[in-house]
Amino acid sequence: VRPDVMLLAKALGGGIVPIGAVLSTEEAFSEDFAMKHSSTFAGNSLACRVALASLELLTKDNCSLIRQVEENGRILKEGLLALRDEYPNVIRSIRGRGLMLGIEFGITRDTFPGSLIGVMAEQEILTPVISSYLLNVERLRVAPTLNGSDVIRIEPPLVISKEQCLQAIEGLGRAMEVLAEGNTAKFLRHLTRDGSRDGSRSDAYGRASDRVRVLDPVPKPVPGPTDGRFAFLVHPINIKNYPEFDRSLEVYSEDELKGLADRWNDLVDPFVLSEARIVSRTGAAAFGQFIAVPRTADDLLYGDQAEVMSILKKAVHLAKDRGAKIVGLGAYTSVVSRGGRSLLDEGVAITTGNSYTVVSAVEAVISAMTRLDMDPSRVTVSVVGATGSIGRAMAILLSEQVSKLILVGNPKRPEKSQRRLVDVGVAISRHLLELIASGKTLKPGSIAERAKSKGLIVSKKPLRATGDVDECIRVASQLEDHGLIVLTTDTDRYLPASDVVVTATSSLAELVTPGNVRWGAVALDLSRPPNVSRRIRDLRPDVLVIDGGVVALPGLPSLGWDFGFERGLAYACMAETIMLALEHHYEHTSIGADLDIDTILYTKDLAAKHGFALADLRSFDRPLTKEEWEQVVAARRNRTGPKAFCCR
Repeated sequence: VRPDVMLLAKALGGGIVPIGAVLSTEEAFSEDFAMKHSSTFAGNSLACRVALASLELLTKDNCSLIRQVEENGRILKEGLLALRDEYPNVIRSIRGRGLMLGIEFGITRDTFPGSLIGVMAEQEILTPVISSYLLNVERLRVAPTLNGSDVIRIEPPLVISKEQCLQAIEGLGRAMEVLAEGNTAKFLRHLTRDGSRDGSRSDAYGRASDRVRVLDPVPKPVPGPTDGRFAFLVHPINIKNYPEFDRSLEVYSEDELKGLADRWNDLVDPFVLSEARIVSRTGAAAFGQFIAVPRTADDLLYGDQAEVMSILKKAVHLAKDRGAKIVGLGAYTSVVSRGGRSLLDEGVAITTGNSYTVVSAVEAVISAMTRLDMDPSRVTVSVVGATGSIGRAMAILLSEQVSKLILVGNPKRPEKSQRRLVDVGVAISRHLLELIASGKTLKPGSIAERAKSKGLIVSKKPLRATGDVDECIRVASQLEDHGLIVLTTDTDRYLPASDVVVTATSSLAELVTPGNVRWGAVALDLSRPPNVSRRIRDLRPDVLVIDGGVVALPGLPSLGWDFGFERGLAYACMAETIMLALEHHYEHTSIGADLDIDTILYTKDLAAKHGFALADLRSFDRPLTKEEWEQVVAARRNRTGPKAFCCR
């Protein structure tokens, strides 16, 4: 290329002063343009002297510096081309001439499945992080291009030596080796608090991949033309959960993960974590994405709520753009959006998944009691978090099964909790009135049967949809007066009187401890993070702790990411989202605190229709083994443990 007009700047000033020049051939030169062109600082004497000195250096000794640039540029480019051939999954091409070179990267999400390196590439922040790595680890200063997200500039000073060129190639080679491993922990170690260059932990980082539990390889799912379409929002509950998004991060300490998250959260938008296709026993199928919101529970609960809602809406819009017709809200994305109510106007159906969570939790409680030969009609159940969406609905359904309910509200807001607990009591009363009016057979010993036998419920007329409030309030008061339900915020007083404890709160605290749970109790923990203390496992062998809301999907498909479950298992809230997609039921579902009993029963019917089922019982995030079960049974039989725990 022989230019007619050339613009020169930057290097002309030797990196000291700003100056530029317009050069043109005689044929292209225009005197009119030259006379009209002007600049406030044109002809600056100091800048012109620096420019002349730069030109003198470039032309000195018969342009020896330029010949050196040409030679070193050849060395650099040949080295870069060799790296491209060695790491074709990382480098797509080498561009440029002389000492103005560029490395174009070809990393995508498919290059390293399950790695956050691909996410960085997708969100156009990978080249800045590569530049950061090269500067902090290899001491090479490079920069991304301004008009391309996948290219970094290799533009050393003109006086670079051959030896320095070779050192740069070696450093770039080491960086490419790290990238080619797909080991995010090793690649980002310089951004953690312990990201020093002394290499004291290099072996640990290098061995990170040895400890990674790799998912079974599965073909990338492809949606069918009639598939239902869904998405489900997930997020790390706490810092320790970040390795669920990239198992190489398991090598990091909690402090290092926090340091990385503090940087990461400000850079990364919600992203597609995985894709999955689920086939019902009916032959229907649903295809969807799991979308990660890079915020912990603390971030969502205590962060600026305008920013929190902004990132949730970004996640919902990403789901919609990817084809989702219904979006499920996982963990605290539901809590901070007021049970989904803040996301109802985003142009796509929303579900919290709480209806089927209630179904599966009740099934898990009944299953555990049955296996332990506990008669539900002689059991007292405490529901911690009874004013919440899940706790309220569980209390209503359990009133058909158990002898007594203790409804526990939030002790931090006793007055508000008491009002809401009264509302739950009224809702239970309405349910019992409707149950009895329907003529359904009542389980002997249950709250429903005892209320009827004591004459607390005398009306057999169907309730009006919005009327009969006074009757419901009267019955609720009678149920409390006769000790069939208890309304309280005092866990330490009432949990020791409970045969079964259910936790369903948004609290981050341990509420059920070795010291406040009854001998031989069953504790069902639906809360994330858990409300049941892990110390119970070691200190109270008589107590059975089970995780609620875990179900087996039809066909046990892979969901494409590792959140600690065996293949084919999922949380019930995920399952509800999937089954609604299988039905093409694209309507807002399970929204707010007051779940509709008919909707809960609808999800129960859908589960039976499509082949969703309660998974084998789990305890503290892992399957409950035969040995652990036998240990609980033996402890209960021998009535072991301190007498202080024998609270009957």
